[in-house]
Amino acid sequence: MDGQNQDYRPRTAGERRNASGPDGGVRDWQRNTWFGPAPLNNNPFEEPEDAPELKEIRSANVTEHAGDFWNTPEKSNTGPVPSGRTAVNESRSRDRRIKARPRTFRLIAGGFVFIAALVLILRFAVFSVKEIYVNGNSTVSAEEVIRASGIRRGDYILSLNEKTVEERITSDYRLQFRYMATQLPSTVVISVREREPCCWLTYCGIMYVMDKNRMVLYESENPSEQPQNLVEIKGLEVRSNTLVGQYINLGSETQQSIFTELFLEMKVLGCTDQIKEADISNTSSILLFTRDGYIAALGDRNNLHAKLRSLLLVQEELKQQNYSGGTISVTNPEAPIYTP
Repeated sequence: MDGQNQDYRPRTAGERRNASGPDGGVRDWQRNTWFGPAPLNNNPFEEPEDAPELKEIRSANVTEHAGDFWNTPEKSNTGPVPSGRTAVNESRSRDRRIKARPRTFRLIAGGFVFIAALVLILRFAVFSVKEIYVNGNSTVSAEEVIRASGIRRGDYILSLNEKTVEERITSDYRLQFRYMATQLPSTVVISVREREPCCWLTYCGIMYVMDKNRMVLYESENPSEQPQNLVEIKGLEVRSNTLVGQYINLGSETQQSIFTELFLEMKVLGCTDQIKEADISNTSSILLFTRDGYIAALGDRNNLHAKLRSLLLVQEELKQQNYSGGTISVTNPEAPIYTP
């Protein structure tokens, strides 16, 4: 080589030196083997001469980056690296995604916990029944109505079903359901009607008090307990169901229809308290006995509303003229006949 020390002699790999020499017999690869200035070689891939076996297996195209090795796309566990991105950037991105996963899971879990807590607060703290009001009752206490409805304080107000509440309340024979109203967030209003006794009859020595629908409200074997302000009904053909809380069945459908219509019209006109006795044993000749001592002949069941109205007007006129007692025929309501 031009310009190099002529005394320079490179040692070959694996060459031993004398142990007594200055190097102590150390192999060349165990220490610096150069004894002179570094060779001036323009191509570093021509070196080192101490390891010629490396040169033998080196690719001839190593400096040109040519061949199958250099043309093979880089592969990784996450797929090919997109253009413009290095393997280091891809690795950093993957690390960031891995670190972000626990944070995402924590956010999702926190969201579920928040929603569950909100639902529980709304259910048990906001939309739970705290106040229950009852109207329309008189003899039945509000506590009994609430107990019959099945509604309890603390119930979820949005889950209350009016149909279910109606069925529960009407199972108490004393009550009739009107409506249920909810006033959010926590108030319930229950409106009921109590079954009103309007008449009574004696059957097999027992007194039965009924409402206008023939529901037995109570019974008694004591004659002194006969209600003085109710209508005594006579002539009914009782067939069955004379227990408290049941509708009395009549043997005659005509009687059954007359009973219902008669007491309905008396309630509409507000004259039930003026009638002492009603006899419907003869369905073609209905008789009423007033508390003022008059007997009213209504005839058959036709046009009962007009007949009752005519009876009330005539009775009031007779009282003003100081007439007492007698018979008032209103079979023709437009031409009533009074007989002292």
